[in-house]
Amino acid sequence: MTGSLVSVGHVGVHGDVDALVAFYRDVVGLAVKVFRSGVVGIFVLGDADFFVLPGKPGPAGFDLAADDLDALRARLVAAGARCTEVSGSKETGHRSFELTDPAGNTISLVNAHIG
Repeated sequence: MTGSLVSVGHVGVHGDVDALVAFYRDVVGLAVKVFRSGVVGIFVLGDADFFVLPGKPGPAGFDLAADDLDALRARLVAAGARCTEVSGSKETGHRSFELTDPAGNTISLVNAHIG
């Protein structure tokens, strides 16, 4: 062991736990790992855990990366999710859009790095 960071551990959003679990499971398509009604929802998201907790919603301090940004946005919009148009960044080269969940949390969804 070298004492090095190895991954992102936990990221999450706040609001009505039950409603947000339904949204991120049924609309976004994340797999539920743990669900305790009104207390916590935890989803599998790559090497990290994505949490839904009670509390005040707001802008997420992280972004989520997608393998096909345009297909993801089209699927989310078709399911009734609120999404901005896709835009590009000259500085980072990323394309992205903002998703607003039913509680009012906003998360930036970006194109994944090609390995």
